[in-house]
Amino acid sequence: MNGGRFDFDDGGTYCGGWEEGKAHGHGVCTGPQGKGEYAGAWHYGFEVSGVYTWPSGNTYQGQWQNGKRHGLGVEQRGRWVYKGEWTQGYKGRYGHRQSMTSQARYQGTWSAGFHDGYGTETYVDGGTYQGQWLRGMRHGYGIRKSAPYGVAAKFRSRSHTNASLTSLRSENCDEQDEKAEEERKNYEERGEGRGGFVLKARSEAPSRRRRSLSERSLAVKRTILSGLRIKKQHSTGDIHQRVTSIT
Repeated sequence: MNGGRFDFDDGGTYCGGWEEGKAHGHGVCTGPQGKGEYAGAWHYGFEVSGVYTWPSGNTYQGQWQNGKRHGLGVEQRGRWVYKGEWTQGYKGRYGHRQSMTSQARYQGTWSAGFHDGYGTETYVDGGTYQGQWLRGMRHGYGIRKSAPYGVAAKFRSRSHTNASLTSLRSENCDEQDEKAEEERKNYEERGEGRGGFVLKARSEAPSRRRRSLSERSLAVKRTILSGLRIKKQHSTGDIHQRVTSIT
């Protein structure tokens, strides 16, 4: 197996094993301008197991398959840490997500990156929900337990002092759901939901064949002729009939 340092046209670099024109073995790949890095094992151009760091500072440590996170892994994104299974780049089927700044967390089943199936969520104020989920929302049977009044009151908005405390998931939690969905969209737009680097020496896209001089001249003729309108030709008999009808 060959190896060494490779510099790419976009400014990225790769240092490690190389075989059949693709990254293979162990190596470190850095994105353009030093942004983004993957260090770990490769299999003919795709990551297998290692640590990926995005330009934003978010990290993923775990297994990969065909350029996507797949298997077991740990993701640290912002103040959230997810530990569990991944399927084709998304969280699932089972995992645990925990806030590093509060007691907020979720443990249960996932699908396509959303809470889906059955799980338990603990909110910032200490309240909990245990039951069924569908695409990130509580759906079906479940048990909602609110936080004690003295604790819950600390997390209430002053503008909602007359609101009921009996089902305090609170407006904050609803806002968190909206923010989570917005963050997820931004997350995918930034490319952090996709796989990592796929390293190949040559592009496999088919190249376009240049047309010959005769083919190009023929195309020009067709273009010119297509713009000309062909007028209907009249015989002398047609002209005689027209003159007779007019007179």
